[in-house]
Amino acid sequence: MYLLILLVLLRPRVKHGDKIAQFWQYVKHSNLTIIKTTNMKTTNILLTILLLLLSVTGCTSDEQGDDPVTNGKGEYAVNFSGNINLTQTKVSSSESVATGVKAKISTFVTDETSTPVVDAKGYTVATAGKFNGDDSFVMYLAKGSYDFYAVSANITTSANGIPVFSSGTSTTDLQNKVDYIYANSKNVAVPATGGGSDNNITLNFEHKAVRITIDVKSGTGLELTGWQDGDDHATITPPVITNCKMNLTDGVITPATSVNTTPDNMETTTVATKASTASYTMLPLAASSGNAHKLTVTFKVKVQVGGRAEENRTYTATLTAPNTSDNGNTTAFQSGKNYTYTATLNPTAITFTGATVTDWTQVGTTEDLKPSEPDPAP
Repeated sequence: MYLLILLVLLRPRVKHGDKIAQFWQYVKHSNLTIIKTTNMKTTNILLTILLLLLSVTGCTSDEQGDDPVTNGKGEYAVNFSGNINLTQTKVSSSESVATGVKAKISTFVTDETSTPVVDAKGYTVATAGKFNGDDSFVMYLAKGSYDFYAVSANITTSANGIPVFSSGTSTTDLQNKVDYIYANSKNVAVPATGGGSDNNITLNFEHKAVRITIDVKSGTGLELTGWQDGDDHATITPPVITNCKMNLTDGVITPATSVNTTPDNMETTTVATKASTASYTMLPLAASSGNAHKLTVTFKVKVQVGGRAEENRTYTATLTAPNTSDNGNTTAFQSGKNYTYTATLNPTAITFTGATVTDWTQVGTTEDLKPSEPDPAP
């Protein structure tokens, strides 16, 4: 009777393969009749075997906590964290993706891109770059090797700007004014190699669009005091969107091949200490027959010249991509790069100097762009 009680207490509650579980199955299906066992020697032998198994296979609560988290189907929970690579001149670093940013993560069996195992599930960044599944979703995967792809518009307001993919290519053209970020993690073993409970996949995001940043400052004899009223006080002619799609396996965006003649509004900061910044995010722009594309920039500003009363001025200039040998293109605005110029406003002209970079990939140029004269003061 004592043996029966002990067996009931030790009835298996752990995963298949546990020694006690195997012993229970053996006793259950063998010809031993536990209740009718009257031979004290036999009982003692069985008790001894059970105690030995318990001492060998027993584990603490901490050790049980190291087991991978599974669901009722024996699939393993997979979690994600992410950062954005920040590459500057001879320096590489990264920072966590901002809290609240939304992304979609697709999962494929390794080397497959046609039919996903898990298709474009929505995630939102919590603290410290950790991704939480929308609507409490948790990804569970069977044991195997997987490729993970993540795409985001790097915004917190909605997931509407994130591309939808079919057979490894976005179904529609991408858009200007969207900071597409992309990451993949390939040949990932689930559960994690070496065991343990950590099936956390780190996603190293990279910028895939192009950033134009213009630092606007006051020159000799002129003081920048503000932007003129309206949303169009800083504009740029962007690339024409034609067949600009993203490849899911590497995040490459097919570049535009021409420039629009209709300007688009840039983002601007409030003028402070006689300076401001205008910026624009656009799709990559390839070189055309070896000739660099040129973007027209217009600034409508308020200035004081020579200490006189504040007046409105409009400056127009042309931005040309700096020379670069990347990807075989000699003069083009390329994916993942932030082209940062300095525009100095003078009483009769605007002067652009070479580019530096804040957080994307470093691009250098010493080219000075030739501006047009400002409109005469009213």
